[in-house]
Amino acid sequence: MDALILIDKLRTLLSTAPPLEGRGPYGQEQFAWLGHASALISTWDRTEAIFFKTAVDGMTGNFNRAANHGNVFTTIYRAIASLEEQLPRPAGQAFGPGAAYDFFKALRELVLSTEASLFLVDPYLDAEAFDGYLGALAPGRHVRLLCARYAEEVRVAAGKYSLQQQCRIEARRSSAIHDRIIFVDGAQCWVLGSSVKDAAAKKATYLAPLSADIAAQKIQIYEGIWNAATAI
Repeated sequence: MDALILIDKLRTLLSTAPPLEGRGPYGQEQFAWLGHASALISTWDRTEAIFFKTAVDGMTGNFNRAANHGNVFTTIYRAIASLEEQLPRPAGQAFGPGAAYDFFKALRELVLSTEASLFLVDPYLDAEAFDGYLGALAPGRHVRLLCARYAEEVRVAAGKYSLQQQCRIEARRSSAIHDRIIFVDGAQCWVLGSSVKDAAAKKATYLAPLSADIAAQKIQIYEGIWNAATAI
């Protein structure tokens, strides 16, 4: 499995975790999630999968559940970090700590390539986006922003920006988003290794495209989340 796809699946796994702590019995939701997690970890590393299975067995058997719970999630986060280190690092797509300027330059160029529409998903999107890279948009573009934590700040900035730049901007809030994704013209899908707000400031990040088939799936998923989100 492609490393970027596996990273995406592991991040989705983290965002969909059912209640797993406590001493109560597990149901089908917990068993299905742990089974999926075990399969993904096995795809990543067969040796790690052996220890992961031990932790999962402890959780399902209600043996030292708190410690095993920690082992399960630590392994998933370690898998993501390891896979991110394996990603190809072509110029303009991987950025080390402190390379914030290079990252925003690449991001601005991506935004500039928009011919009709831009759909940006980032739970930590804030008002700085309008000064940092959205200013590269040409007039007449349709922009959709799906955010969470700084929704009110985004609402105010979006209103002022749309008047000045003559762009149609819609912003919505959703607690169901965890990824950082940019959709360009309803076809291209780019994944960010960390939130735009902090990207490359203190730790390495990346800006990488998904294949057309995976992009189509992502678009479908996030169109559903957009439709269910709250307008701001």
